[in-house]
Amino acid sequence: MSANYSAHWAKLALVLLGAMALVGGTISTSYAANDARVYIVQGLPGRALDVAVDGKQVASGVEAAAIAGPYAVKAGSRKITFSENGDVVLERSFSVTAKSSWDVVVHLPENSADDPAVTVFRNDVSPVPRGKASLVVAHTATVPPADIRVNGDVLFENIGNGESLKLTVPVATYEVAIVPTGETEPVVLGPLELTVKGGAVNRVYAIGDPGKKTMNVAVHVIPTASSGSGQPSDVNTGFGGQSGIRLWR
Repeated sequence: MSANYSAHWAKLALVLLGAMALVGGTISTSYAANDARVYIVQGLPGRALDVAVDGKQVASGVEAAAIAGPYAVKAGSRKITFSENGDVVLERSFSVTAKSSWDVVVHLPENSADDPAVTVFRNDVSPVPRGKASLVVAHTATVPPADIRVNGDVLFENIGNGESLKLTVPVATYEVAIVPTGETEPVVLGPLELTVKGGAVNRVYAIGDPGKKTMNVAVHVIPTASSGSGQPSDVNTGFGGQSGIRLWR
């Protein structure tokens, strides 16, 4: 991978991360007390997908790296259908609990020869300590297991496709890069500067295929309450390799 190519994606990712915006969907503002909230993360490069929940279309033409939702659904088994030009691309069912929040990510698998996958991640929207942010990085790209470097240090090793990691960090700007496990290059994505938003869950998804020069990031920021009055100085690095619910075609 050339330096120019890495720099190109670093700049693109910086623009996307700086925006911290929800794209591609209409935010619903009315929820029943026990409804779950479902967001759609579109991780298939070069495609524009229509989305239906339990047979009812909720979004159309959702492009790569866009976030659609939230959509209110009842607790229980829900079915989400992804279509393009009238043809079903993927259709999956999964279960949600009342008063919960979920990201449903349609993305490329580790092996580019395989069909697209859907991974469902539950969003932890519990209060974040004052002056801090919840940062979740997910590997949803056509890349073998990778290391995540933050400010030059490997904080999480051997993260596989469909897995995520969570950190609680002070509100600041961090340099993040994704590299093959145990290596320093080629840099699959980044290094990019990520300014996290306090009092929120900052979810960052690596999507695309470096072999086809379609690497990108999808960013989803979900506000939460804040707790505490101080600004602790420690960094909780959480647990690496947290899997979502993998649903294959």
